[in-house]
Amino acid sequence: MSACKKIIKRHRQSEKTFRKLKMRVHLNADAMIAAIRKDFDNVPDHRARNAKFPLADALMSCFAMFSLKDCSLLDFDKRRENEPESLHSVYGIGVIPCDSQMRAILDEIAVEYLRRSFRTVFHQLQRGKMLPQMTYLNGHLILAIDGTSYYSSEEISSAYCLTKKKRNGVIEYHMQMLAGAFVHPDQKEVIPVCPEMIRKQDGSTKNDCERNAAKRFLDDFRREHPHLKVIVVEDGLSSNGPHILELQRHDLRYILGAKPDDHVFFIHHR
Repeated sequence: MSACKKIIKRHRQSEKTFRKLKMRVHLNADAMIAAIRKDFDNVPDHRARNAKFPLADALMSCFAMFSLKDCSLLDFDKRRENEPESLHSVYGIGVIPCDSQMRAILDEIAVEYLRRSFRTVFHQLQRGKMLPQMTYLNGHLILAIDGTSYYSSEEISSAYCLTKKKRNGVIEYHMQMLAGAFVHPDQKEVIPVCPEMIRKQDGSTKNDCERNAAKRFLDDFRREHPHLKVIVVEDGLSSNGPHILELQRHDLRYILGAKPDDHVFFIHHR
């Protein structure tokens, strides 16, 4: 009888181990890269059908550049020339474009088409039971949001660039975005969400601002994650009445920075 119990116990342990392995098999790097590649294959191609470089290859090349933490497109171009095998095998890139070709192809791609990949990675982590270790304060996820600048030039610009006139009269063109990521004080890893560009909207002559971008960011975030328990963490620029109302409208908890002299009167709407 004891022998039968041991066999049953081992069988149950084997089943439990198998379920864990099956649950996490889609969380390894190869599975994540394959899922992102599948999403990139569905991005509409704005070019002619006989384009030399597949759009998904250009998108995966850009993803590989950031994944490998290359400092610039030129550094990635050197990698393309010296180590193409790793890009082919690890990232599944068929034809690797050079830096100028990558710019020409990807400049026309709207960020909205990349949202699916952020959702895919999040759902993979959710399915793999990885979110509980990121929860904090009564089961909430902490979403850190902040604005950042990623481009500036006095010569090269586009219709979407923000403008700033310097004291010497020179116009500076720049682009910014509002970025967010799920963070945890005890975890080194973060889970990024799709950023919102701070840029001139179609037909507008006025600069966009972080507050308007935050409205779009929160609308898209809540549409994609309608029931997620979240605490938003932001700096002092966000501690204002209109933004707090937006957070409350989306049923989001919040921790906002504020210096003692930032607000003479701080009205908290309920």
